[in-house]
Amino acid sequence: MFRMYLQHKNNFDKLTIEEKEYDDDLDDETSIISDICKYLHQTKNIEFIVSGFGSELWPVDCNFDLPLIIEELPEIIQNFNKNEYNFRLGFYEQGVMREIGFREEGGKMQLECKSLIPGWLPSPSHIVMEKSDVKKMLEELFENFIAYSKKVCPELLNEKLFRDWIYLNNISYMLE
Repeated sequence: MFRMYLQHKNNFDKLTIEEKEYDDDLDDETSIISDICKYLHQTKNIEFIVSGFGSELWPVDCNFDLPLIIEELPEIIQNFNKNEYNFRLGFYEQGVMREIGFREEGGKMQLECKSLIPGWLPSPSHIVMEKSDVKKMLEELFENFIAYSKKVCPELLNEKLFRDWIYLNNISYMLE
């Protein structure tokens, strides 16, 4: 089984968010997603959990690993909604360096994990999951990212670059 989710330990305390101006020419959604993830990490109450392929807990966190995954999720969720199931999800931060390939096979999802560093090999390297379970996992991860962001740093969700990215990816319903 492969699992990927956000969880919180305690109540949320809204952090003091430093005012920052995003420049349409120099910044994009990546800048804002990175800042949101930095604040989620700073709460010390929110954890990004990934497990599977022989490792109960992958060495991931909200600060470095979550932004890369969040950036990829809208397109993947869109593809699921269009019945397109072949995609890759990369964990490219130092210490993790893994890539998971997803593909439809026999009405289910075949997940294949590849290690990109020596010293760790997935065992097993292939996992079969129901399509509905994979879709639910991805949607819940993104929905919880939005929900926790609303509690910790709601002003960043209202940034124009972030909202434009959400609308461009046809997932504005997740902001409601």
